[in-house]
Amino acid sequence: MIVEALHTASRNGLSILADVLCGVDGTKVAYEAVRQAAWLTGPQGHLTLLAVTAVNGAGSYRTAAIAPARAQRALAAAHRLASAAGVEADTAIDERSPVTEVLLEHAAAHGLLAIGPPAMPRIAHLLIGGTATTAAHLLPSSVLVARHPAAGTTFAKEIIVASDALEHSTELVHFATALALRQGSTLTFLHAVDGAETRQPTRVAAQVEYVTHALGERARIRIEPRHAHDLIVETAKLERCSLVVLGSRRAGGLRSVGSVSERVVHDGPCSVLVIRPEDVHAAA
Repeated sequence: MIVEALHTASRNGLSILADVLCGVDGTKVAYEAVRQAAWLTGPQGHLTLLAVTAVNGAGSYRTAAIAPARAQRALAAAHRLASAAGVEADTAIDERSPVTEVLLEHAAAHGLLAIGPPAMPRIAHLLIGGTATTAAHLLPSSVLVARHPAAGTTFAKEIIVASDALEHSTELVHFATALALRQGSTLTFLHAVDGAETRQPTRVAAQVEYVTHALGERARIRIEPRHAHDLIVETAKLERCSLVVLGSRRAGGLRSVGSVSERVVHDGPCSVLVIRPEDVHAAA
């Protein structure tokens, strides 16, 4: 049963990693997102490198978020990174604005969007709609928010999967386990207990069995009565992890203020991969 589930997760769930859109703006963090996207998709996948220049006005009043010449240089540099990783890539420029809306519009046609981390405090992103925050809430595709790995570590050598034990959490665990197996990574299973006892002990036990059976010594288990956000961030720091995999309930409005996935996107010390509910459901 576990072996069959692993084959299914690898075949279906990981398919979202085969088609990745990378937002490119010439910054170091954007280039890191390209590197990590190339690592995730592998030689069999494909990257689309997109620069959104957000041109406004005309003539002497014409302005752009990224100058066309800089956008071309940034795309060329990103393409070289993809080629060095053995991954095919296309480049594109979109002159429309605003940047966030255009980027998320393109993302809807891809399995994964790879971008750099938030550049502003969380409250500022919530108020004005920063790209990482909006992407984590709306999820037109699953989202990778890339950060440079800590010194002495490599990307995704140590992975965390955070299970809330609710609907689709088992598929999420299957996805993360298949990724760890494919890449030879260590996987830490996290579950934050709500109150004195977990609400879904049977489901959590089955998920723990699945991870430990599949990964053996490369599996770690941490179940504690903590707030999920705190447990994820603390464990990522202690274990020197470079990738957190978690799901999202796609919270909107006032509910989004308490979104665990969006808070981890802002506060996490490493890259964060937020998987859409429909994407993990496809892995079932």
